[in-house]
Amino acid sequence: MKKFGLFFPWLLVCIGTVGSLFFSEITNEDPCTLCWYQRVILFPLAIILGIAAFRNAYRIILYVLPLSLIGLAISVYHVVLIKFFAQNNFCPSCTLKAVSDDPITMPILSLLAFLVLNILLIWLYVKHRRSKKL
Repeated sequence: MKKFGLFFPWLLVCIGTVGSLFFSEITNEDPCTLCWYQRVILFPLAIILGIAAFRNAYRIILYVLPLSLIGLAISVYHVVLIKFFAQNNFCPSCTLKAVSDDPITMPILSLLAFLVLNILLIWLYVKHRRSKKL
């Protein structure tokens, strides 16, 4: 895990990037403003974490974690607006369900992805901070 620790957050971000590009480019779903904000944070993370994973550079967590926390805050705001305020001015992919009968929509998947990403990054930061390698 020590050598491949950054590969898991990078893989998660890559899956999110490919998924969002699939829905916008293949299925032609135009994203809303909040979807775009989340993508603006997600896309650079794929490049930054990829480089850091191959170089085994755990210090990058100090720079990536604030971006990821902002992405988490935006996705929480997005889900709250949709679930509790029933705003209808969102994109079609905001109401698109992951599976036809599943209550999980794309904003909830984004929220879960950013949540898992933040947990992984904080765990890696604490682990490597204790070993004085950060």
